[in-house]
Formats: sequence, structure tokens, C-alpha cells
Amino acid sequence: MRHFRFLLLGFAVAFSAAPLSARGLEQDVLDEINYVRTHPQDYADELRRYRDSFDGRMVVDETGEHMTYEGARAVDEAIAFLDAQKPLDPLEPGSVLARTASDYARDQGRHGSMGHVSANGATPARRVAAHGGGIYVSETIAYGRSDPAGVVRSLIVDDGVGSRIHRAVIFMGFLRYAGVGCGPHVRVDYVCVIDYGQTPDGRPPLPASLARADDSNNPRHF
Repeated sequence: MRHFRFLLLGFAVAFSAAPLSARGLEQDVLDEINYVRTHPQDYADELRRYRDSFDGRMVVDETGEHMTYEGARAVDEAIAFLDAQKPLDPLEPGSVLARTASDYARDQGRHGSMGHVSANGATPARRVAAHGGGIYVSETIAYGRSDPAGVVRSLIVDDGVGSRIHRAVIFMGFLRYAGVGCGPHVRVDYVCVIDYGQTPDGRPPLPASLARADDSNNPRHF
């Protein structure tokens, strides 16, 4: 089955933590996502330890005590999902996706906006296209956390998000590339935008026959 036309969106609101260097955080977020994709059962064990920190809807994590929407129920659901999930290949960095994510994180942080549609009406697909890429992209956004563990956990647990769309996007096997952009946000302290694609720039992948022809016309030198 070919997966070209898709635009899957989601954002999660978490809680603040002391900010790190944005560039270091962006790489660490991608590394954490790749750990979850490649070691889902190990990450489920981490969530089991996290679950032990709940008291009703309150949880104590690395940054203090926080109120959640669903309590441990959302964590239990994430654990069950991860226990049944097959490991996937890690996401590779995509420079066009990263530039798009970084620009949007900067824009949202400066204006205090939230969501996937820019003030000028641009969708993730239009934003990637404006950076020279294609329109076949997905996007997730995490608000409030500036630590990689908290950013990714908020997307995996998806507390208060009935569709669990963030988790679904992270575990879509046909997605092969991602770009992360993080920065301060005037309303919720911090924002991390993650744009995903089947190719590094959001264009549809070449059919196998054309890809082979392209390789033969562009030999690699090692």
C-alpha cells in the first residue's frame, strides 16, 4: 500500500520545565522519538515507572507536581499500545522539515499562538512547500515542556486527546524523516513543532523504477 496523501495533525499541552538550548533540545527530541520507535516495549517499562507517580489525576515527574486530564488511565492505554507495537526504523533528519518546524515554532512563540494553521492561513503542507518541499507531511506540536523526555511523553501518552493522534503519527511506519523546531512561547513557556515526511522534504517518494534510474544517473562516490 502506498502512502502519499496525508496530513495528520495534533498538539499536546504539557507543563513547563527549565528551558535547554533550543538546538540541543531539537536533536534530543528526535533522539527520544527514535528511542520510542525502536524500543517500544522498553519505553512501556518507563511508562510503568511513571505511572507509579500518580495520585488520582495528580502526577509527580521530573519537573514537579502536575494535574492531568485523565490520570493514569491514559498512561495505561499507552502502555498497552506499546506492549503490542513492533519496533520501527528510526526517523532520519530532514533539513526542509526542520527549517519549517523551526520557523513555525519561532512564529508561534513570538505571537503566543497555538494550533496548526498559521495566522496567514498556512497549513503544515503549505509551510513546507514554502520552504521548497512538498505537501505530503504530518505535524505534531507539544506545548509547555522544554525537556525531551517530557515533550515526547506528552505526545505518547496523549492525555486528554481522545484520538491519540500524536502517538499514532509517531508510530506510522511509512514516515521516514522528521524535523524538529523548539523555542520559548509567550503563553505556555515552550513549544516544540515536529514535522514528518516519507521523504526528507515532504515530496512523494519516487516509484522504485524511477529511483533506480535516478541512482544509475547519479552514481555515488565513496
